[in-house]
Amino acid sequence: AQRPRMAAMEVDAEAGTLQLYQRDVNCLSDDDRTTRRRALTRLAASVSTLASDEAAGMQTLAALWEQSLRAPLLKLLADPVEKNRELALALTAAVLEALPQPVIRASLAHVAPAAAARLSSSAAAEPTEELRLELLRLLGTLARRAGTPLSVYLPEIAAALRAGFADPFPDAKKAACSLCVQLSDVLAEHIEPHCAMLARALLPALAHQHSRVRTAAVEALVALLLREPSALAELGPQLALLATDRASSVREQAVGSVARLLAEMPHREANTARLLPHLLCALSDEVESIRSLAHTSLARLGGATDVAAQRVQPLAALAPDLMAAADAATFDGAPPEAADARGEEAARVAAAAAAAA
Repeated sequence: AQRPRMAAMEVDAEAGTLQLYQRDVNCLSDDDRTTRRRALTRLAASVSTLASDEAAGMQTLAALWEQSLRAPLLKLLADPVEKNRELALALTAAVLEALPQPVIRASLAHVAPAAAARLSSSAAAEPTEELRLELLRLLGTLARRAGTPLSVYLPEIAAALRAGFADPFPDAKKAACSLCVQLSDVLAEHIEPHCAMLARALLPALAHQHSRVRTAAVEALVALLLREPSALAELGPQLALLATDRASSVREQAVGSVARLLAEMPHREANTARLLPHLLCALSDEVESIRSLAHTSLARLGGATDVAAQRVQPLAALAPDLMAAADAATFDGAPPEAADARGEEAARVAAAAAAAA
């Protein structure tokens, strides 16, 4: 008889604790913008305190989230006041970092669609670029904390990624690329149906004026191609452009990516002839570290690749990609007379390979 009595006392104690926060939760739905903002600020402090207590505090936070906080807080992601949206997003991120994984997984049906909707190209999209960046990071937190169950919401998240790739804010583009890489790893067995469409959506980012965006886009492209290599035929010319990019950091990323694709891509024998010339071009790069990377990669691949399988691949299929590489190597936005030795040599190698095809 004592155990049921103690259990009832614990339930009463938890209910009493939750009541301490209920007024602030109720204020989240108030018509006054200032009241909502103050409630968000107080709740953020409360969540921080609860999260620091790994025992009772965490249990209280989970109950608060599931019983009363989740619905009004997620609704505020679309608050008409930017500051309130910012506070609501920060509070949601803090809660998701602190909650136990089972509670996060139980909340995916609420959180994932709400966040993805704010990143879509519809009228519900978030207008503030910094908040779109934080929404992408929030989806990254969901991927890291929830894992495989998030795959149910991949259609919505894929739409958010496509919008992120096209976002005018460079940091949002980079965050979308990072999220793409993360999802390709966490949801490797589920993302394949979305890979080709996502790879095509990456094209504007692969040609972006900022080298860091192009570098991030290359990493995302490789992550997608490792799951679904069919898009390589369409994106091969763009990869050729990146292998001869004007920025050495992009070229180095592209060369490393080509090496990784040659080593890890499913059915890589079918694509060896399409990828290998990009490593050959890098052997004459003006940057020593890139030349070294190309040499090292070729040496490693030499021991792992079936030479006979390479020989049966017709080089004729490579001609368009190689000619694109030759053109790109001699044009980087500068006048023709300013073409450097790296461009001239890469063009010579690519053109010679194309002629051999």
